Amino acid sequence: MKSTLLSIMLLTTALPAGAELIVTYAEDPNLNLSSLANTNVFTFDQLKTGVNKNVSWSGVGSFNQLYVKGADVYGGAADAANPNGTKYSLQGAGTGVLSSTLTLEKSSSYFGMWWSAGDPYNKLDFYQGSQLVGSFTTASLLGLLPDTYFGNPKDRSLDAGEPFAFINFFGDPKTAWDKIVLSNNNSSGFESDNYTTRVTAWNPLVDGALPGVPVALVSGTTTTKATKESLAGTPWSLGQSPVGAAPGAPAPPVTLLAAFAGVLALRQVRAKRRTA
Repeated sequence: MKSTLLSIMLLTTALPAGAELIVTYAEDPNLNLSSLANTNVFTFDQLKTGVNKNVSWSGVGSFNQLYVKGADVYGGAADAANPNGTKYSLQGAGTGVLSSTLTLEKSSSYFGMWWSAGDPYNKLDFYQGSQLVGSFTTASLLGLLPDTYFGNPKDRSLDAGEPFAFINFFGDPKTAWDKIVLSNNNSSGFESDNYTTRVTAWNPLVDGALPGVPVALVSGTTTTKATKESLAGTPWSLGQSPVGAAPGAPAPPVTLLAAFAGVLALRQVRAKRRTA
């Protein structure tokens, strides 16, 4: 099943050297927090389970609505005090909340989160005002993760066909956003935790190498797999960051699409049997 999420939604056109965003995943499969300095982190542990309206993130912004769920096989980042997991955010999955919008007080150039149980119906959009800065799906990002990221880190045999990883979104010095929308069309569930933000853009001279392994370059709605060649000439090539690659050769298109359809069907079955 792991091959089903290989980058079938990535476009293959080359990006200019001025690509606006880069996406990286944590080098450690068990990491569920950002390693970037000077960030603000939001967890859902103090919120009630179920629907929460007009939730404030002190000093950062606010959410129009959130559905909060207790830790289970699909989500809830573990920590020292809660080895079995904590509360997490959920869109879709019969919760009545199909999208959550985070409106920032200040335009920011970094966002990270622990994106768990990734499936093709999870969508993340970044806006500056009404302009779409970048649009991402699990299918276009997490499909490039190695096998070690599949399955819940608490026990990799749990939900072994879906990826769990801390994902970083970096804007270049000229790119920022003031609104982030997380959505799911109710075909499955969008599980995430440990939202992390920072106003200032990543600066290789100050921050050093990019945290994690570069996986994609983004310009508007165009997403391209990050390679050494595509990073050349961009700010992201500084700092000696490693470039991730999916293990092994990609599956033949017919096989890949058939397997992809299979995982969608399984995911829909999962969504039906879940309770909010």
